[in-house]
Amino acid sequence: MNRIIYMTLFVAALCCSCETEDFSIDPSLMPAATQKGANTFGCVIDGWVYTGGRYGDPKAIYYPAADETENDTIAINVRTNEDERISFFIINPKEKGITIYSLSDTPEKEYNVFTNAVLHGRYGTTELGNGTVNITRFSKDMQIVSGTFEGDYVKDGRFDITYTNGEK
Repeated sequence: MNRIIYMTLFVAALCCSCETEDFSIDPSLMPAATQKGANTFGCVIDGWVYTGGRYGDPKAIYYPAADETENDTIAINVRTNEDERISFFIINPKEKGITIYSLSDTPEKEYNVFTNAVLHGRYGTTELGNGTVNITRFSKDMQIVSGTFEGDYVKDGRFDITYTNGEK
């Protein structure tokens, strides 16, 4: 009798813990490259596919520059599983901009780069370095940012995210 009670409690706990997971999203497949604000994200790190969406939509916040001494920035934060998330910043986002690898080579407000990319996990953080972003859509009216990215440790990255406005 006790075994039945324990099994029932175990199954109930297991079902309750999975409420926020969207099983319709396959975490082993890259999402389609869209430009409609589909809230998708995917990239390859060290040969492993990391995708967003299964554990909640990717989040992005656009921070416009307060004055000419600051940069516009988009902060992206994506849960890739229960214990991991990827975050990075896009500096001076521009649609169809030229891309480069290093912030030190950036003429003011001419290029799209990402910086401070980090994989946050259960056992700490892994620095993913800086890289380039090709923004294929940046609509301030519809609050959509879409594009591809790659860098030192990140390959074949793509995102299509609706963003919210923040303040610096």
